[in-house]
Amino acid sequence: MREARRLALIERQALIAKVARRQALRGLAHALESEARSAALAARSRQLVAVSAPQPGAMAAEVFAARAVFTASLVELAASAEDAAADAARQSAWQAETLAQAETRAKRLAEREAEARAALESVKRRRAQPDAPRMARKLQD
Repeated sequence: MREARRLALIERQALIAKVARRQALRGLAHALESEARSAALAARSRQLVAVSAPQPGAMAAEVFAARAVFTASLVELAASAEDAAADAARQSAWQAETLAQAETRAKRLAEREAEARAALESVKRRRAQPDAPRMARKLQD
């Protein structure tokens, strides 16, 4: 029966769309988590840079050099974390768009599935009804 095959196809497509939606949702969550983690790392690195600034007073050259190297590495870490946060923000936007597309497809398929079910039920009802006029013609022949 054509309606049953159509319904089975739509059910498979709906299952695939559901999986795609879950993957998009998982990707969005991962990107948002990565963005938050990178932003927190950048903020903490900037705080450490501010705290590790040279203090007034006499300081040994070795201590000053070590502090300068440490501060430079923190600045580099903060810049790298900011770049990672920006990349994660772009990824989040892309994942949100992908999720929206997956949800739209899932809704469309749900509507098509409901229509296909209704068509199948209609055909089943028509086939289950006795055909009185046709039966009468057969009996007359």
